[in-house]
Amino acid sequence: MRFLILKLFLLASFLMQAQEPVSVNLTEKDGLPDKEFYNIIEDSKGFIWLCADKGLFRYDGKNFKNYSNKEKRGLSVFNVLEDEQGKIWCNNIFGQFFYVEEDKLHTFIDLSTQLKGELAFFLVNKDYLIVFSQNTIYYINRITKLIEKTHYSNVNYSSPIEIGNETYIATLDSIALINEKNKLKKLFPIGFSARDKNNASIIGGRTHLFKLDSLLFLRQVRNRKNTFFKIDVSKKRVKKLEALKAIEKDIIYHVFENNNKIWLSTNNGVWIYSWVNNQYKEERQFLKGKNVTKTIKDKDGNYWFITLNSGIYIVPNIYIEKYAISEAYKNISSLDKINEHTLFFGSNNGNIGLYNVITNTETTIAIPNKSRVSAIRYNPNKEVSYIGKDLNGYILDHKSLQLKKIASSSSVKNFLILDNNDVHVIDYKSIYLLKNGDNKEVKRLSINKRPYTSFYSKKTKATYIAYVDGLVKYNIWDKPEAIVCKNKPIYGLSISETKDGVLWVGTFKDGVYGIKEDKVAYHFTTKNGLVSNRIEKIKADNNNLWIATDSGIQELNTNTKTFKTLTKSDGIVSYDVSGIEILKDKVVFSSSEGLFSVDKQKAFKKQKAVEVYFTNVEINEKEVKLASSYKLSYNQNAIKFSFNVNGLLFNKKGKYKYRLLGFNKDWVTTTIGEISVKYNSLPAGNYTFQVQPVLDETKINSKTIALSFSIKKPFWKTWWFILGFSILVLVSIILYYRRKIKKEEKQRLVEVKQLSLDKQLIALKLENLRSQMNPHFIFNALNSIQEYIVLNQKKLASEYLGKFADLIRTYLNHSTKGHITLQEEINCLEMYLELEKLRFEDKLHYTISISGNLKAEDISMPTMLIQPYVENALKHGLLHRKDNRKLKISFFICEISKTIKCVIVDNGVGRDKAEEYKARSHKKHQSFATKATENRLDLLNYGKEKQVGITITDLFEAEEPTGTQVDIIIPYTTH
Repeated sequence: MRFLILKLFLLASFLMQAQEPVSVNLTEKDGLPDKEFYNIIEDSKGFIWLCADKGLFRYDGKNFKNYSNKEKRGLSVFNVLEDEQGKIWCNNIFGQFFYVEEDKLHTFIDLSTQLKGELAFFLVNKDYLIVFSQNTIYYINRITKLIEKTHYSNVNYSSPIEIGNETYIATLDSIALINEKNKLKKLFPIGFSARDKNNASIIGGRTHLFKLDSLLFLRQVRNRKNTFFKIDVSKKRVKKLEALKAIEKDIIYHVFENNNKIWLSTNNGVWIYSWVNNQYKEERQFLKGKNVTKTIKDKDGNYWFITLNSGIYIVPNIYIEKYAISEAYKNISSLDKINEHTLFFGSNNGNIGLYNVITNTETTIAIPNKSRVSAIRYNPNKEVSYIGKDLNGYILDHKSLQLKKIASSSSVKNFLILDNNDVHVIDYKSIYLLKNGDNKEVKRLSINKRPYTSFYSKKTKATYIAYVDGLVKYNIWDKPEAIVCKNKPIYGLSISETKDGVLWVGTFKDGVYGIKEDKVAYHFTTKNGLVSNRIEKIKADNNNLWIATDSGIQELNTNTKTFKTLTKSDGIVSYDVSGIEILKDKVVFSSSEGLFSVDKQKAFKKQKAVEVYFTNVEINEKEVKLASSYKLSYNQNAIKFSFNVNGLLFNKKGKYKYRLLGFNKDWVTTTIGEISVKYNSLPAGNYTFQVQPVLDETKINSKTIALSFSIKKPFWKTWWFILGFSILVLVSIILYYRRKIKKEEKQRLVEVKQLSLDKQLIALKLENLRSQMNPHFIFNALNSIQEYIVLNQKKLASEYLGKFADLIRTYLNHSTKGHITLQEEINCLEMYLELEKLRFEDKLHYTISISGNLKAEDISMPTMLIQPYVENALKHGLLHRKDNRKLKISFFICEISKTIKCVIVDNGVGRDKAEEYKARSHKKHQSFATKATENRLDLLNYGKEKQVGITITDLFEAEEPTGTQVDIIIPYTTH
């Protein structure tokens, strides 16, 4: 056994700064618009208004908004208040007074001439803006904006204070009252001289009034010291109070009444005094060294401290306090308590410390090696502490101040102190017994598996150990009993027992199990109240269970099975909790950030009703003016709703539930911090968007707000359009079928007429055929063949007979067709002219020519069209000529107009001579072939856009007829 005298490890005891509430410092890095602030209020709607060096700002819990206008001189504003109508008023050092209306800053009046650079106090009632300068009170009518009256004093006016409908003010030597009719009445003298024996003023600055509950007080700086007086209005007496020594020379900016105590904002932090036995008693100080200009408490219970150079400090919960542990000891790994006011802790860097929560005294202890403190346990029966480290273990005797080293101990997980003072030591791989808590090992149980935690039940006298493979109970060390849940192991990380005998096990990721008679009776997870299933530590407090998770600290009432929750937004310092100890009124937590405590009764705030409101509506990504309802066109169907709840607390913890009736009846929950919802491509219809605030997935006692809108159907989906369109379609169908019937009737008539025309064409073709095969032509041809036979010119007779037969065959073939190719027409003409040439005894000379890019065999034209005009040229023109008979036939193909121009030129006697010869022969009838051709042309041209055209021109030379020219224009098609 080795003994180490206390002087070797007891280093020092220090008086630490008193514990103070956990605060959050907002600076410009956090989006704060300034760092220098002069005034702050919370309005009736929950907005925070800040007077700063850079102007007036409004905070809604998420964003800061600046208010200014063109008339405003400079940036800074100093005083701010809210009137009965909810308007916000402020002023600046240039004598300008402003108010906020319809979310804009308006200039009310400029008193720069009267105030001359003095920063005045002011009040606002329903009729007047009342301005308090050092020597004059101004009453400015709110409607006319005119100064209606003034009160002058040769001694300075104090800041005013309103009590009911009356306003109290003070001068250097008296107390006065402004009643509800705005009349000033001097009440009584202060009774204390404002000057010394040399008649020099002993008062610095202006006098200030403040109240505490129903009591009225006065504060002055006399002989450079803060002096306080109690005013008894009923007895018309002023009593000087004993000096508040701690703040006697501090600069006091503001006095805040809170829970029957005054909070003084000074250049050295905040001081809290209570009124006891007609005297102020100092209670505590925090934010020491900070230049705090004003303190307020918002509707959620958050405390706001504005400063001149350090931004804003916010205390979310005055009942969650952080202990002033030395920086080297903050990373705490183990925690136990000696008594109701002394904590015993070990750190990751190997240090041991004691902390007295009453005297705020820290005693630091050095242990021979610097390895991590893995476990500590105090035995009040023997007044010793067991200390486990990664490398060694020790016993600290608090009476003799001696250390004893525990043999062969390392990486101790826990010390279990039994009723008989025996100690079970659980390390990283085994369990051994210290008989009567001595440092000599008695018995070792080699378990060869890693434990995480252990617990000794004083009710059942059983030991519970959570191993890597599950939870085990020991009544006898060699007979372990596994405790499971639904045949699955329980992986414990922390174990505690409530007063009713229920064993509670916090796990790595499965929440908390409640075990009764070695069976799981309760199981809490995020589904039934936990904020997280990952448990850091648990600790029983009678029948309540404190649970530290990685997302918050909760208190479980095991009787009612209800939870109360604290998170970082409430002031929790850290979720990395290494130990929990229960004191009389507080619960102390150790963490990587040191020690902090929670008041059992007062730390949990009751969430008050909050009011959600719409901040913005965007339609098709364009902001629109807020209204209760909207009527939108069919293409205005992308809508974004923005909303908010004023206040820091809700915006750190709260969520919203929303739904769009007409689109979906189910409520949807946002994430924390999400304050807008957007819907895209909504169909036509009537909608109501509803939103309500929720906290911890439960609806808060607050109203649901709604906004209605309707999206019109596109005009093509409206009833009148559908009806009109239906009528139009019906009329169109009727008209269509009527037109179709008419068209079909017309087509039928056309077809009937076409049949008639076809019959006529056939008849005309036959007539043409008859004309082409008239008896005279056939007689002449046969006569010529007979002559060849008589002259024994068999070859010529045979050749001529063959040509005659080919021509007749071609005529017959063409008579069955409507169209033939140009080449077929030319071939037919050549056969015909060859026979006629024989008739004219070779006194006929003819030519046939064609010009154009297209081939004659690719062009289609009406049949039996050219030959009648060639016949007329022979019969009426060339027949009467004795010799030198010439006939020229030319074809011109025009691709642009898709026509064939056939020009037939003869050098016959001309039409006039032909008529004379005809008259002599007494033939009065029109040529059969000519008439048939004209009728056929009329039928061919009927209903056609492009028609066959005939032009006959008499040719003359020196007024003597030299022949005839026939121009035939024929439309063609290609194939």
